[in-house]
Amino acid sequence: MSDASRMVLYLGLILLLTVAGGGAPLLRAWSRDRLALLLSFGGGVLLGAAFLRMLPSTVEALGVWVGAPFLGGFVVLFILQKFILLHPCGEEDCEVHAIGIPAFGGITFHALLDGVAMGASFMVPRLAGAVFAAIAVHKMPAAASLSSLLLLARYPRRKVFLYVVLFSLATPLGAVLSYLFLQNLGPRELAVAVGVSAGSFLALATSDILPQIHQVERFRAGTLLLFLAGIALMAASGLIPEP
Repeated sequence: MSDASRMVLYLGLILLLTVAGGGAPLLRAWSRDRLALLLSFGGGVLLGAAFLRMLPSTVEALGVWVGAPFLGGFVVLFILQKFILLHPCGEEDCEVHAIGIPAFGGITFHALLDGVAMGASFMVPRLAGAVFAAIAVHKMPAAASLSSLLLLARYPRRKVFLYVVLFSLATPLGAVLSYLFLQNLGPRELAVAVGVSAGSFLALATSDILPQIHQVERFRAGTLLLFLAGIALMAASGLIPEP
């Protein structure tokens, strides 16, 4: 299967999963405890992809500076989250994050960054599948969180679904644009792009996903097992050839 075909397949699946995740609360509210199970698996996949697949792929090109773009991606996303972006935290009474359009803008920007990571991954052998998995597993809970908060802000259901669809298009758009741009980059510049993306995955997992899991009292054993399963999946994915 060609890179173009795989990209169409992966982005199509991400779009469908995002719409499904965002549409689910319009039919029935998601339990926070059960949502934490999916978040746990997604957090493990994100960390596993960043440390076990993405970061090692940059070592040859960057040498002793391998940690610089990784740290840079983490710091940049942390600053954006802390001081600029607003995104859903999954709770009605949220002291930091706003409900409504600011939440939509913040989480959509995250989705664009996911698309950049997806586009960059196709330039590195055997990396696209791992990055696809890392993006796919956290898109459903992210979309569900956005949809739930828009409902809490008393947006009409039809309008909420429209925002979910717009959000779902952000990652494919970012992926296509970054893929076209990265075609002309050398190995070192491409490694920097992958390293920055890995750092953003780490920031997303540690600042957004893991804190939500810590607040859940039920299913503690289940969340731990799924978190470790996500990491194990990324470790094993390096042994599986991509189509």
